[in-house]
Amino acid sequence: MSLGVSTVAGVGLLVVGNADPLNEMLSDAVRTVPGALLLMVAACGLAVSEMWLLAGVRRALPRARAVSWLLGVWCASLVAVAFFPTNLPGTEPGVAAVVHRVAAALLAALPPLIALLVVEAAGRRAEAGRAGPVHADGRAEAGRVRWLRVAGLSALAACVAFGAAHGPAVMFGAELFPYAGLAERILLALVLVVVGLCAWAVEGVERECWS
Repeated sequence: MSLGVSTVAGVGLLVVGNADPLNEMLSDAVRTVPGALLLMVAACGLAVSEMWLLAGVRRALPRARAVSWLLGVWCASLVAVAFFPTNLPGTEPGVAAVVHRVAAALLAALPPLIALLVVEAAGRRAEAGRAGPVHADGRAEAGRVRWLRVAGLSALAACVAFGAAHGPAVMFGAELFPYAGLAERILLALVLVVVGLCAWAVEGVERECWS
């Protein structure tokens, strides 16, 4: 449900916030009060989704400590995005804007890594359980893990490409590349997909544990 709230809030930012969805960053929606509030709702909803995912990982994959640690860092980055707004376009970035930019980078970069670590941990667990008979739940779990691997690799490739193209604007104040806003929104949509598939895969592992 919280992931759905984030998705609806993100879609809402296409029409409020006065940020051009093709050429401006989503964070620029803070120029209006409704845009700032929707941005906070989207980030906080995703943070709640992360906490549910963390609880599932600890139950189903208790040895995946790196996943739990990265989920904690990701949650902190979401809170920072929500409560440390970026600077308004045309103004100098302050401390809050710098914190926001670092947090936003982590927001996009960590989910693909978390997804691939979940894939690895689920694979190890499947290897350990192959001594027994393979049943329907086990095959379903393997299918979920395959989908998560594809999504994780796709999001990782998109994140690297976006970082390479957007890096000069962040570090040196260069102009945004054409359609940077659209590229960012596609990347964030991939993040939402990865988070949803992570929860789906972890739920499958947990179900397999109890079957």
